Amino acid sequence: MEITIAGDSYGQNTEPLVLLNLLRRHLDQTLPDSVYLKPNQLLTLKGWLLTHAEQMAPGKALWLEETTDTLVTRLVAAIGRKEDGSTIVWHQPLPWPFEFGDESYKL
Repeated sequence: MEITIAGDSYGQNTEPLVLLNLLRRHLDQTLPDSVYLKPNQLLTLKGWLLTHAEQMAPGKALWLEETTDTLVTRLVAAIGRKEDGSTIVWHQPLPWPFEFGDESYKL
């Protein structure tokens, strides 16, 4: 199965960062390139992200972040596996899956 959005096609084999960006474009409707995914498309996209997360080594993650003009960096979406091997597919407004917040500071 594929999802076609704005002329671009995405599938399970699409790079995970590309899929995370597609999720971000759906979640943030203020972006100039925002998209609207139908509920079944969003569910399919999350399934693909879960598949990518399951293939990662424990303790590893991929994420997208936003940086404002200040020193604050905010995570937007993440996939990965906790040290115990449980998978993570995270985005707002889901509760943060780690033991620290979703904001960090540039060094």
